[in-house]
Amino acid sequence: MPTGRRSSFERRNCLDRDSTGWPANCIDPGAVPLGAGGGQQIAAGVARLGGHGADAARPSPVSEAGGPVQELIAELHQRHLGNTDGRVASYIPELASSDPRQFGIAVAMCNGFVYEAGDARAPFTAQSISKAIVYGLALADHGRDRVLQSIGVEPSGESFNSIVFDERHNRPFNPMVNAGAIAATSLILGKNAEERLARILEIFTHFVGHPVSIDERVYRSEAATGHRNRAIAYLELNAGMIEGSAEEHLDLYFKQCSILVTARDLAVMAATLANDGVNPRTGARALPAANVRDVLSVMSTCGMYDYAGEWQFSVGLPAKSGVSGGIMAVLPGQLGIGVFSPRLDDSGNSVRGLAICKELSQSLKLHLLDHRGRERPAIRRAYRGTEVRSKRVRCRADLELLDRNGQEIAVYELQGDLNFANSEALIRRILSELRCVTHVMLDGERVSSVDAISCKLLVGLARTLKQREVWFDLVVRHPAGSGETLYALAALGNPAGTNEIDVALELCEDRVLRAARGAADDEAAPLPLQEVDVMHQLGNDELEILSRYLAPAGFDRHEYLMREGDDADRLYLLLAGAVDVEVKLGSAGDRHRVSTIEAGTTVGELALFAGGKRTADVVAASKVRSLVLHRRQFEALAAAEPLIWSKLLRAVGHSMADRLRRANAEIRALSR
Repeated sequence: MPTGRRSSFERRNCLDRDSTGWPANCIDPGAVPLGAGGGQQIAAGVARLGGHGADAARPSPVSEAGGPVQELIAELHQRHLGNTDGRVASYIPELASSDPRQFGIAVAMCNGFVYEAGDARAPFTAQSISKAIVYGLALADHGRDRVLQSIGVEPSGESFNSIVFDERHNRPFNPMVNAGAIAATSLILGKNAEERLARILEIFTHFVGHPVSIDERVYRSEAATGHRNRAIAYLELNAGMIEGSAEEHLDLYFKQCSILVTARDLAVMAATLANDGVNPRTGARALPAANVRDVLSVMSTCGMYDYAGEWQFSVGLPAKSGVSGGIMAVLPGQLGIGVFSPRLDDSGNSVRGLAICKELSQSLKLHLLDHRGRERPAIRRAYRGTEVRSKRVRCRADLELLDRNGQEIAVYELQGDLNFANSEALIRRILSELRCVTHVMLDGERVSSVDAISCKLLVGLARTLKQREVWFDLVVRHPAGSGETLYALAALGNPAGTNEIDVALELCEDRVLRAARGAADDEAAPLPLQEVDVMHQLGNDELEILSRYLAPAGFDRHEYLMREGDDADRLYLLLAGAVDVEVKLGSAGDRHRVSTIEAGTTVGELALFAGGKRTADVVAASKVRSLVLHRRQFEALAAAEPLIWSKLLRAVGHSMADRLRRANAEIRALSR
């Protein structure tokens, strides 16, 4: 491809990136919905992204990137949009004015990537979701033992605002009910109320990745009507469960509940907890890892009010809900979920939020007790066509073209068990690396199993790449586990039907070479002698002299040029066609292709050096035309034309050295 000019593919796919490093051209408005894969189907509706407000953190590449995971989230949002069950909370007057139609979903991965749909950036107050964050801050301030003295960790079995206590230990049952949350707020350190509030806002800032603020109207509404919470606080003060000013603690509690967040913020907060307390988007530590475990433990048993037991049974994720309609759920080590929809059920949980989390847990196998085998990244290694080549031995001109254009080929070696989390990371990496890529190959030989959702996502990837005119191939040789599904997926993305990565890589190289040349090759026309690589150092007169020592030889397809065990006494200069170098494996006589050697190169160099016996079969892969230099003629050339002989010998040595250099470079690339 000429430098300084862009191909039609580059004009489509190699646009500039924005300041965050994410491709600015990733909008995919025509992305097709997920379809069938191995007999599995997913509904086809795709919703357009919505949302309100600006994200103060770095711009998300998600809503711009499209792809199968985004389609799944958007389809889920669209399908539940018509669910109007439940009612908006009214015991806080300001919450009663919430728009019941708002509905947003966000899923944040542990590396900071966020998927979102609907009103994922619509602000609302955190309410009881703040309890988990403030409890974590209390643990960080005082340590587990001191906090346990003041707040238990047992489910109460009562409503979140019940006035009940653990009388045996003289403390609230847990920090997720109002009594325990007020006690946790009372433990936040600071010289005065302003400093304590600043510390709460600061930890929220670390969790969401941008500054947060308080909704003053909701705060004043809560403060004016929170008489039940006042009763709880004064009972705790009377019983010695809290110390200091009950009114100051209450005011701080009302303010923390009034902090504004979005569904996207909740997902990032949850991903921060999933990431051992480090915000995956900013890299800032929001909470010590030891405290994260304690927060998640209490969220698991007490985070969903008196629905906590059924939540763990059906969803199986540490979670916290709030009466403004938010739900924050955590899958440790993998992802966080944030959902916002103001209509609540009788337990005070978002109706749509519950439905979304249940479906995500079941369809993506997110339940903590779902067996996932050994968790490993899906990608074992990745490389480009400039780093690793096929086994085909090509002429110098083609090698130079592949040196320039081989980066258009991207190969990803897969491994282990494919599930939602590692398949999502795989797909997102592929889509983020499409800049100037025209061919994507997945090497699935080391995949041990793949679940249904991973197949759906990979099918969606195949269709997305096809839509972007990127050639896609999934190479599967001996799949285990869901073998039939993998083979069905391979058939979808594998137009050539290859089952070896080298064959697929060779096909990609051929396609890249054809595109770079700009015209189809005339494979029937033999090359002139001077275009054979080892002839480049010889002048016309020298070529004329050498040609007297060469004999023409032609071979039909499947005809042997040489067999294993034959005398190594001839060098073949290939002028047209290609030959396969093969060895026999085992007693069954199975044949393995070592390499393919094409026109413009040579085969049989051993004849010029050591002689001996052939160690492999060489078979015509197509109709072959060649010139043969017999060892006897080579020796005669040495006696009669020593200068030509030495130039030819050096050229053959340089050719073999170049192959060795390239092989060493590939070994280094594959050892990363």
